[in-house]
Amino acid sequence: MNNRTGKRKQQNQSRNKRLLLSILSLVLLAAIGLGAYFLAFTPDSKSNAAPPMKEDFAGMVYTGFDVSEIEELEAPEEVVQGTVENAVESKPEEPVKTETVIIPPKKDSSLMIANAKAHVYTIYTDLEQGSGFLFNTQGDIVTSAHVVRDASYIVLKNSDGQEFSGQIAGISETEDIALVRVEELAGKQPMGIATSPAEPGTEVVAIGSPGDVSNTVTEGEITATGASFSDGYEYTDMYEMTAVLKKGSSGGPLIDLDSEKVLGINSIILEDKPEIGYAIPMYTVVDQLNAWAADPITYEEEEIVLPDVKDAFFEETILRDFITAYYELLPYSLNDPELAYYESYLLPDSQGATEGKNFVETNRSETRTFDAVVPSIDSVVIGEEEALVEARATLTYHDEETGETATIEHTAIYTVVIDGYGDYQIKNIEMK
Repeated sequence: MNNRTGKRKQQNQSRNKRLLLSILSLVLLAAIGLGAYFLAFTPDSKSNAAPPMKEDFAGMVYTGFDVSEIEELEAPEEVVQGTVENAVESKPEEPVKTETVIIPPKKDSSLMIANAKAHVYTIYTDLEQGSGFLFNTQGDIVTSAHVVRDASYIVLKNSDGQEFSGQIAGISETEDIALVRVEELAGKQPMGIATSPAEPGTEVVAIGSPGDVSNTVTEGEITATGASFSDGYEYTDMYEMTAVLKKGSSGGPLIDLDSEKVLGINSIILEDKPEIGYAIPMYTVVDQLNAWAADPITYEEEEIVLPDVKDAFFEETILRDFITAYYELLPYSLNDPELAYYESYLLPDSQGATEGKNFVETNRSETRTFDAVVPSIDSVVIGEEEALVEARATLTYHDEETGETATIEHTAIYTVVIDGYGDYQIKNIEMK
């Protein structure tokens, strides 16, 4: 009996010890956990969690933690949504302005061909195919003598496909030059002619119709002057240039890229130097050309051969190229009022001329610099007397005064006609 009582007492003591140890363990674990929790919100902590409020632990003291050291923290103000009175007024975020560099289109061959296209012609005879360009307001075309010599007939075609019949007004036996008169072109304004020598290093553009491809352009510079040689004709004081010529280019103009005046007549290439072209300087032959224009060769009626030539016509590809070239010229004039190339595409005294000039004058500004433009031709409708071309383009410019880059959307229907010289002209511009 006493033994059982003693054992029971020992068991109870043992059980109490285990219970006490368990309680102490739990208290210790709780203290460790709370200590870690408090440390998590010390100033050294990198946690983004909000610190505990002082009142949460009022009247509690733990080892290593003194509640009195906690500063009073104000609770964040409640954000009330949906009422104007409680809404916080804020300014909209300013858009980030980036400096967009606008590089204006450079005065290059694309501009040259767009401006010169109405003055350059492809020449066909029963013997040769060559090139030529308008020389004066009498309708006279300069070309190479070897292109038209001994020809039974001469047909000239402009860049819009219109054909004309021509007659030789003058031709040299010794120099490779000739003048062809086209009566239908009388009154048309020619390009300017350079009457003084060009210097080596002058940048030039040669335009012609090699391989019967009109308005083919090669660029280069004059590398030497004064070259002379003989090849059936006497070539003296020639311009040597890096603008390459090919068969069919003979008679076309060599143009100064800067002044845009005709410097020479594209003439020949040498078999041993195919990469070098040669042109006859205009200043050496202009007097002879003017003499022929003043006193042209006359023909008896039976000597005149009039070949069949195509009447004026519209062709979709040419119309697309025509309006595309018009758009490409606009940035030049928007950047520089002296570069009014686009005006040659507008029929004088028409609604199209008024509208076209008004657009440029309205949008031009000394502080604006326009980028090159890439137009899109949406449709072409061809009628008997006129054609309708719907086109659009985005013109981008940078304004130095405001620092902003902006765009102008331009969409229009162009009414195109063929004028008395066989050239396409814009008669009407209907903005959309």
